[in-house]
Amino acid sequence: MKVTAALAFALPAVTSAFPAMMGASSRADLENALREQLKREAAAEPDPQLGLLTGVGNTIKALGDTVGGLLNSVGNALVVANNKRPEPGYTFQAPGPGDSRGPCPGLNLLANYGYLPRNGYVNFGQILDATSRGFNMGTDLATVLATFAVLANGDIDTQSFYLGAGKNGVGGLNRHSTVEADVSPTREDYYNGCGDNHHLSSRLVKQLVKYADQDPKKEFSMNVMASTYAESAGFSKNNNPYLYYFPFPQIVSLGAFAFYPQFFSNGTYGAGGVANAESILSIIGAKFDKNTGEFQYVPEQWPENWYRRATPYGAVQALTDGFLNIYPRNIIVPGVSQVGTPNFSVQTLLCDIYQGINSITPLAIGGTEEQVAKGLSWALSVLDPVLGGTALGCPNNVVSPNFLYPQSAKSGGPTTPPPVKADGNTGDNVYNNFYFKTAPTNPSCKA
Repeated sequence: MKVTAALAFALPAVTSAFPAMMGASSRADLENALREQLKREAAAEPDPQLGLLTGVGNTIKALGDTVGGLLNSVGNALVVANNKRPEPGYTFQAPGPGDSRGPCPGLNLLANYGYLPRNGYVNFGQILDATSRGFNMGTDLATVLATFAVLANGDIDTQSFYLGAGKNGVGGLNRHSTVEADVSPTREDYYNGCGDNHHLSSRLVKQLVKYADQDPKKEFSMNVMASTYAESAGFSKNNNPYLYYFPFPQIVSLGAFAFYPQFFSNGTYGAGGVANAESILSIIGAKFDKNTGEFQYVPEQWPENWYRRATPYGAVQALTDGFLNIYPRNIIVPGVSQVGTPNFSVQTLLCDIYQGINSITPLAIGGTEEQVAKGLSWALSVLDPVLGGTALGCPNNVVSPNFLYPQSAKSGGPTTPPPVKADGNTGDNVYNNFYFKTAPTNPSCKA
């Protein structure tokens, strides 16, 4: 389905519960009212009373840019009342020392509120349910992401994985270049970070803020995310000799940039939602410290009066945003043969995900050939209804023994990590600290 058609079908769901429009006599009236309201908002001058948060003013600065102008009230969003999060019965609780947290702020947040197990050990079904309830992630997108997380980072028998470091340091989402990827909106590359690919980087948040401050609406728009991706991609190409951007990690990387406005904005992005700093920084765990000018990494938390998007955001739209809006700004050539050819489309890229399982190193790589085949077969069977058969025109696939990509054994690669500091760089998240105040251009890693 084309994205434009999907948005057309979604409009009734967006309009069905806006309190300000309940005087309409039909759904058509509601839709027309929303269209007119969006037109008025687009043409209106900014309300001077919205201003800055009390006490922020011009005192908060980062990279020479005023952060205060980005901190508008989340209450300005056009939202659906029953999409307010968290729901009753789900309360915030900061993770304890034994709770697994890792590189995905959205999943960390869901665990902090009990939508996922608070200890961070989650299973396939829990991911599908929690991402839908918490952020309205489409089932197809959640299925693809959860399948690769189990395959590459977890346990096939229980279909489970850890949000951060796995048991005894093996697996979990912290495992490099499987689901976690280089070129992240707020995490440093694995090699440059000496194994720390999961703590929020202050310098990358400042980079995001820099571009948001240049946005006409002071928001983390798709253009802002594309700009910060372009700078990060350039940094990685210039400074990371072991940059890995193979098909699936590449898709996760690009999707992550699109997720900031699409999932973290207050309300549905592009339909009256607000993707400003007050809506997003709390969700990613970034707390600005005006004394140091840096962003402290704190437990991920929804801000007050925050509402999830009103319509599901699925795989096709995520790939469209990632590859058509983000990726062209600074192309990193991976093993995707369709790029640059007339065959480049969302459909062929979805098929590449399905067939590209053979390019992913399973967590079971240290086990027997039987375990590897078992893992691949399980992932293919789960993905088949979503991406296989005739649903998207993808050909059926077979398990191939060629699941290691070139130079995977070199130091810095996924099977031979670089030496890392013995201070928790590869463990679970440690909060209330500052990480990466400066760019790690010359990492000094100690075994």
